[in-house]
Amino acid sequence: MLDLSGTKDTRRFSTCMEDLLNLREWLIETKCQRVAIESTGIYWIPTYTLLEGKVETIVANPFQIKNIPGRKNDDIDSEWIAEVCLNGQIKPSNIPPKEIREIRELTRTHVKLTQARTSFKNRVHKILSRAGVRISGVLTDIFGKSGMIIINGILNGKTIDQTFAEIKDKRIKIKKTEIKESLKGELSQNDIFVIKECLESIKFFDKKIKEFDSKINQNLKGMQKEMEILMSIPGVGFTTAAAIMAEIGNIDVFSKPKKLVGWSGLAPSINESAGKSSNGHITKKGNKFQFLFWQLILSLLEDQISSGFFIRELKQKKVIKKQLLHLQESL
Repeated sequence: MLDLSGTKDTRRFSTCMEDLLNLREWLIETKCQRVAIESTGIYWIPTYTLLEGKVETIVANPFQIKNIPGRKNDDIDSEWIAEVCLNGQIKPSNIPPKEIREIRELTRTHVKLTQARTSFKNRVHKILSRAGVRISGVLTDIFGKSGMIIINGILNGKTIDQTFAEIKDKRIKIKKTEIKESLKGELSQNDIFVIKECLESIKFFDKKIKEFDSKINQNLKGMQKEMEILMSIPGVGFTTAAAIMAEIGNIDVFSKPKKLVGWSGLAPSINESAGKSSNGHITKKGNKFQFLFWQLILSLLEDQISSGFFIRELKQKKVIKKQLLHLQESL
């Protein structure tokens, strides 16, 4: 602890809950006006959560408060952070309120579940292709209703006629000859076992993803207006809109669009020396939701109607990477 007179009081607290409660009590008793925490991994979160609403707490980016190299230990670090905090030299990190942080936890877990499900689907594709079963070359989605009927028919040893008797989709029935040709491969008993287990895992993740969708929708009830605005963007559905809401939080924190672009890590760095300035690369230290914009770009490029303007603009430029970055910034 450091005051304007230069008086220092150094105490050590562990990250156990009891010690963190003692820390909060000490800060309140000494009427500490402001606390600064270095955002190292996730270790700052318990301390921030306990102090939230009790003492003004600033979460500092470690890259912005680096001390002199070669002089580093916990005591020196704490004194340096206290000094720059006292002098108002720390740029606070954007920490959204608890409600938004909870939605963010849900949406990020939703992404992990979706990625896990995709991993099992890719495994099924790989095993089928390796065995010479090229059904994915005939059907757009082998995990759709008709696709699953065909896959289950293969796994259960049914003939093509028995399998097609269960399919109601006329678009699939007219492809009977093509599908029959694609099923001439042979699956071993081991392949059948692995595929069945993968399908069970996919069902499990489908169920969990629906539960998360329901919970996210429940937590977003008071943000319907913002969600409608986001979903009006071509390519943005409920899941993507919820993820954007969770990552950005309160849009009023950003005074202008360029601030949001910079916070997202999409703004190129600017270097100036001897009166000459040059643009560098975009940073990899931005927010984790950059991948959302790549997904949006892919959906825009797939939809020729909604992405007509973006496609025309893309063709007018030679540097594709810069154009894709421009599309991200526009979104």
